[in-house]
Amino acid sequence: ADRIRSGLLTDAMIAQRATARKVSQDTYMRGNLLGEEVTADDVARAVLFFSDRDNSFVTGQTLYVCGGSSVGTLVI
Repeated sequence: ADRIRSGLLTDAMIAQRATARKVSQDTYMRGNLLGEEVTADDVARAVLFFSDRDNSFVTGQTLYVCGGSSVGTLVI
């Protein structure tokens, strides 16, 4: 997922993307409608929220954990 610090989005990549957009790293990571950085913990909580229910009838659900950007989606 874009803009979530993880093994996929490294500090070096964050620095490179922020520089390319001419913004600070903090601004880059908060680049969503809520203006808050989305964390891996936020994503984990969302997955646990859905997995804690009987969703056997749900397929291809799109779960937005992004602060307001449709770019950051998690399909479960």
